[in-house]
Amino acid sequence: MSTDHTAPALPCQGIRVLDLSRVLAGPFAGAILADLGADVIHVEHPDQMDETRRWPPVFGDFTGANAALNHSKRSIALDVGKPAGRDLLLRMIAETDVLIENFRHGGMDRLGLGRETLKTANSRLIHCSVRAHPTKTRNERLPGYEATMQAYSGVMSLTGEADGEPVRCGPSVLDLSTGMASVVGILAALRHRDATGQGAYVEPSLLRSALNLMNFQIASYSLGGAVPQRYGSGHLSLVPYGTFHTKTGPILLAASNDRLYARLWSVLDRGRGEACPWPTLAERVQNRDLMNARLSVLTAEWDRDTLRDALEAEGVPSAPVQTLPEVLEDPSLVTAGALTRMQLPGGAALTIPGPLFGGDVPMKTRTVAPRLGENGPAILREFGLTAEEVADYAAAGALPKV
Repeated sequence: MSTDHTAPALPCQGIRVLDLSRVLAGPFAGAILADLGADVIHVEHPDQMDETRRWPPVFGDFTGANAALNHSKRSIALDVGKPAGRDLLLRMIAETDVLIENFRHGGMDRLGLGRETLKTANSRLIHCSVRAHPTKTRNERLPGYEATMQAYSGVMSLTGEADGEPVRCGPSVLDLSTGMASVVGILAALRHRDATGQGAYVEPSLLRSALNLMNFQIASYSLGGAVPQRYGSGHLSLVPYGTFHTKTGPILLAASNDRLYARLWSVLDRGRGEACPWPTLAERVQNRDLMNARLSVLTAEWDRDTLRDALEAEGVPSAPVQTLPEVLEDPSLVTAGALTRMQLPGGAALTIPGPLFGGDVPMKTRTVAPRLGENGPAILREFGLTAEEVADYAAAGALPKV
């Protein structure tokens, strides 16, 4: 439907997306679709804009969070709470393929934008409503945030050291995985529309994402009844598997089967000829604490990089526990497209993650995140509004006054 604003080879070229969402999950979905070539228009309230525009640290008109989540999009400031703003949005929806929003339960209905209204405006619309709790669950009306949903879902109960308190995962894993799930649902709905000619309602949620991230723990508990515990960097079913200290920093060892464990032991033994203890996985799981304590003594004899090289030569999975600056120093990540370097207006250098995948299906991060309302006039012209209509909408409070 959209005027082409994309590189010609990108797979979602010609798909227009209105992104009414804020903060993480919805905007991340929009950013992925934008990298796939969709024309994603971020619709924000003129005064109550996306909160990530204010998240410190702030660099002029930009923040790291907003730059990471809204690149390759365009921006229009529109107050959909005003009757004129609602009418203008419905006019835009009539010429749109996908709508993304993350209003609380009933929020779209209160705005006069319920599902039947949207269907009347555009029967081919893909409506993606990002939720905290799924519809028909007992908490469907409650809002949710990354931390509260990690706590409620059980994810926090599995995160942290065994003898410590439950902790929040560092990255916003539920928000970001829900953004990915949103894209899967949207692409599936577009494929369904190709076959049927009909639009669809897609409802990803943070709780669904959390449950899917705990898939094997849930299945194991249902079969065996044992409540999953916290193991720090370790693993319920695999030993040795976790972080160990060396002379020069921590290293993660992942000898997940008997063959790899035997190779690990041969490296750590350094030719002393000590018999490999607990040679089977069942024995190692049963003697987890003794196993980890013994290995900790041995890894403490090593320089981290030397140990990593020795294990790599034997095919034993391991990795240094790196800081973010150490990761970003790797130039091959930029060469491979896993990191993208951009320049903000004013000259500040920006690094953000690259497109979600490589390979033969092209993705491209095309532009930095727009300033609030930066593309509004051009967008309104593309939807066929005259200068007089724009002035009328502005007078009614739907658009910022020029």
